[in-house]
This record gives sequence, structure tokens and C-alpha cells, in this order.
Amino acid sequence: MAKRVALILASIGLAATRALAQETAVPSQDAAIEPAPELKSLAETCAAHKFETMVTRGDLKRATKVKICGKQGQTDADWLNTLRDSIRQAEANDALSQAVKDQIVEALKSEISRLESTAARPPAATITGLSPEVAPPREPTPQYSTLPPLPAPKSRVAGSIANAPAAPLEKPRLSINCALPREAFAGCARLERETQLMIGADEDVAAGTSVRFLRGGDARAELDLGPLKKGVSMREKLPGRVCSGVLRGKVQLQILSKGQVVETRGPYALYCGS
Repeated sequence: MAKRVALILASIGLAATRALAQETAVPSQDAAIEPAPELKSLAETCAAHKFETMVTRGDLKRATKVKICGKQGQTDADWLNTLRDSIRQAEANDALSQAVKDQIVEALKSEISRLESTAARPPAATITGLSPEVAPPREPTPQYSTLPPLPAPKSRVAGSIANAPAAPLEKPRLSINCALPREAFAGCARLERETQLMIGADEDVAAGTSVRFLRGGDARAELDLGPLKKGVSMREKLPGRVCSGVLRGKVQLQILSKGQVVETRGPYALYCGS
């Protein structure tokens, strides 16, 4: 007849500070061995920390429950140390088969990992003392005022303000027409190697006025117009450098006054074939 045997932690040597109870059916004619009443009570009630797992042995007909109980008043940290110590004791217990040791150790490591993960999780933040219907007041959005920038420091030189902004350059009023030899001048539609330019002053043009020719964004040539009276025109052939090293392309004309660009015209198609 199979008999039920209750074994306490001390009987398999896991640890003296906790109790381990096993329930199993074993094919034996031996009489049941009853543990001391106080140890049996601790294993059965396990009012403090508790660990349970089921293990199986090749010579048993069913699974065996292993229970480990902690001491009363034991902290969570102490309980983790108890479980770690149980692993060492189980591995060193020669009375247990290797298969049983492996099952107990694996279950203990899994429980330790679960407890450590739970302990590492930060507690949820709670706000106490507030009615559920009343939300905490929001901090008002800061208001900023805009002040005008401080004026730049001024210095007087000979009765005038030295840092006064320079007057903007006026764009000279020029008319530019194009023509090939033996053709009448008209608005520039295309420029060729033999193109003649007629540049007329629609108003008095001051000295320092010029026309710059750009090809591919690079300055290729520049014509100085000099001072021109209103109604006066000047004729110039397209500068040879505009067609240098190219058969066709695009040309822009920049009007400059005292070295600064005040107007851009074009682009115009450029044909430089012979």
C-alpha cells in the first residue's frame, strides 16, 4: 500500500530557518514518519512568505509538492536571500537526485526573477487630498511684453550723423536694342557674335554707370557708359569675350551704378557659331 509521507525542510537539509513539506505516494512497506508537531504546523500554515512547486521522480507514481516557508516578520529582501540560500542547499544535498535538484533550482530561480522584477518596478504616482472632480490648477501661461529695439549709438561728425544709412542708388533709365549688320535696331531677342548694341539714355546718366555681360553666372565683359545726356545713344559691338569658347548659351545684362547692381535683364539666347 502506498503511504503518504510528510517531510519537513530539515529532513532533506535545505535550510534550518524554513520548512519544506512534501506529499507523495511511494511504493514502500515502511511506516509513515511524522515530523515534529511545531515543524509540521509551520509547513502546513505558512502564514509568512511562501514558495511552492511540484517535482517528479522516476521512482514515484505521482508529482511531489515542495513548499518553503519564511519566518514571521521577514522582509522581502530577507525572503529573497532565503530563496537564494535554498538553491545552494538544494544543489549541495546528496540525498536528492539530480533530476529533482534541477526542478527545484529552476523553480526557485524563476520565483527570484519574478520577485526582483516586481521590486524594481517603480510605484504608481498618486495624488492625495484632491477631490476626483477637481483637477489641480494649471499654471498660467507666462506673458511677455515686446519692447522696441534700442537705437544705435550716434556720433556727430562736422554737424552730421556718421552712421546715417546711405541713400539707395537710383536705377538709370536706359534703353538697350540689338541688331545684326544691315538690319534695323529692335528689342534684343537673341545675341550673336556680330550683334550690335545701341544703348540710349532716357534721362541723364551719371558717371560710374556700366553694363556687365554674364554667361553661366560668370562675368564675361563690361561696357563703361560714362556720363550720358538724355536722348544720347552709343553703339557698341557685342564684346568678343561673351562668345569666347562657346557655340551657344544664355546671356544676362546687369546694369551697374557705382559698382553695385541695380538692374538685371535677360537671359537672352546666345549663338556664337561662325
